[in-house]
Amino acid sequence: DAIIVYHGDRLIRQPYDLERLLSISDSRGIRIASVSGTRSLDSPDDRFILRIEAAQACRESDNTSRRVRRALDDRARAGKAGSGGRRAFGFEADGETRREDECAVLAEAVDRLLAGQSKAGVLRWMNTVSTTTLGNEWEGRSLDRVLTAPRIAGLVRRGDQLYRAVWEPIISMETWEDVRLLLRQQAEANPYPGRERKHLLSGGAVCPSGHRLSTKPSGQANLRVYYCRVKGCPTPVGRNIAHLDAYVSGVVVALLGDEEFMAELEAADPSVAGEIAELERRKAAAVRQLEDLVDHPDVDAGVLARSLAGFERKIRELRDRAETSDRRRLLRRMAGISREAWDDQPVDVRSSVVAATFRVTVLPTMRRGPGFDSSAVDMERLPLD
Repeated sequence: DAIIVYHGDRLIRQPYDLERLLSISDSRGIRIASVSGTRSLDSPDDRFILRIEAAQACRESDNTSRRVRRALDDRARAGKAGSGGRRAFGFEADGETRREDECAVLAEAVDRLLAGQSKAGVLRWMNTVSTTTLGNEWEGRSLDRVLTAPRIAGLVRRGDQLYRAVWEPIISMETWEDVRLLLRQQAEANPYPGRERKHLLSGGAVCPSGHRLSTKPSGQANLRVYYCRVKGCPTPVGRNIAHLDAYVSGVVVALLGDEEFMAELEAADPSVAGEIAELERRKAAAVRQLEDLVDHPDVDAGVLARSLAGFERKIRELRDRAETSDRRRLLRRMAGISREAWDDQPVDVRSSVVAATFRVTVLPTMRRGPGFDSSAVDMERLPLD
């Protein structure tokens, strides 16, 4: 039959909440008791006073919200980190002082991703050298949040705008654009990262009927083979894993070291990360101009608004163009690699390079005995475009 609160604005801050309370309590004799006095919800005079108090509380709430937003806007324009929340990986508790050992981990994680290592492989590596700021193991979502956050590129986000931060970036803005694009592409192409890859061509090479090859023991000690596991396949094949991997690796490394291929790769590279970064900077400058001049009587705010729309359209176009650059960026990083350096790469990196350069089809062979029948492997070179 009563509600006891310290003050009325601790119970109600919005007029519509008060009206709901009045509707619920109608003709029930409920009173609101507080330090400032007692109000009866059935009394017309008390309802009138409560509505005035609710309107005042709403206004004060709006004023507080406006001051907070303005303070956050000012901090963002000054390049300051937002206050509160858990510590960001790579930074101290103030959000602005770099923690160099963690920054080095983030920079290497980005390098590994852009070099073609799978996200699952990068996660396994990160869990051997660090934990999250909460002491937990790294997972896909936590890694995505850290690597796509603007702070890693020395930026502060406020709404849709980016501002230059007071701390030095861990990676360049261009590299940040690249890794954001790569993670988005991987998320679209591979919603689930799958199990750890152990073999170069499993799930990549195909039989003549187009079925992807799997692996199994051959019956001999320490020997495994690629094989077509589809029952009733008209072109069943099986091939020694070590021999086939060695042959395919040799062909791929030879292509990566071919001068004509490297020249083609350089000419075909459509990387637009630098252009996107420059447009983002110019867009941010235009936004600051709009904020400074929108109230000026001689400035047509519509012109500035159309300018911002133009930046957005051009950035979208460049991002669409960049969607095709993932393979080329990977191949440029691997161009000219030696066979020894190739063998030192993680298997998921090598598998990505093979998939970016050739379609590998394993053909039936009549050859028996030792050795390897290279004529029973069709490696179709994939175009760069």
